[in-house]
Amino acid sequence: MDHFAQAHLSELLAAARLGPPIPSSDSDPDAHKALTMISFNAALAALKGVGAISAEDTTGWTNRMLVVLGRKPLEPLPPSTVRLINFGGKRSQGAPRPPDPPAESRFLGLVPVDEPDRTLGYGGRIQILGVELYSDKVSVNWRLAPLPDLEALFAAELAEQEPDLEGLSDDFKKILRDKLIQQLQMRRRSLTVADDVGTEYWWTGGGSGGGGNQRRGHSDFAPGLPEDAERLTVRWDQMDFSVPLPRNRNSP
Repeated sequence: MDHFAQAHLSELLAAARLGPPIPSSDSDPDAHKALTMISFNAALAALKGVGAISAEDTTGWTNRMLVVLGRKPLEPLPPSTVRLINFGGKRSQGAPRPPDPPAESRFLGLVPVDEPDRTLGYGGRIQILGVELYSDKVSVNWRLAPLPDLEALFAAELAEQEPDLEGLSDDFKKILRDKLIQQLQMRRRSLTVADDVGTEYWWTGGGSGGGGNQRRGHSDFAPGLPEDAERLTVRWDQMDFSVPLPRNRNSP
């Protein structure tokens, strides 16, 4: 089997294990699985068409993808027959009405965090630098310094990828492992927030950057704090950071 073809297929499998970039409550997982399978079959057909993989390879990689998507491997078919795979997805009923434009976001203040500097269990340290309060959201400022050991953090995901890389050169393996670590790091949601009155917050965006063994960023959550909340809790993995909230914070 061509090693470039194997590398490409292993990347597609890794992406399928990750799932949609931004899953949401109204997304259709069956539809996403169906599209993933269609794209993967197209890649297999193209690679087979140029002689990069054999028919036996095609069957084996198809079964790998089915397992990733939660299905059983396929039994061999009799000659001159075809098989349709249905993931039970429903057709879209049309695009929903676009939402109304959001109200103007008003800055209310920057709040410090109790015990903001902690050691991570997988190497490195996390600092929660402060929480920005807005009328419609909260924004958590954070810093990783030194950076954690990402291979230790994503050991389980890297172990899942390992069988797909069998037979590739060490250089090829390193490239694909590094790419998977980067994707996992971008999609990982280490940080969540909660308050003492039970408000349900959802992640709305953020960003980060760094260099020199450190990384700084911010994560935004909606909605804004309710007036009766007295304490916000920022959670990074299993560590809770307490944020006492000022009174009269909604005053102009």
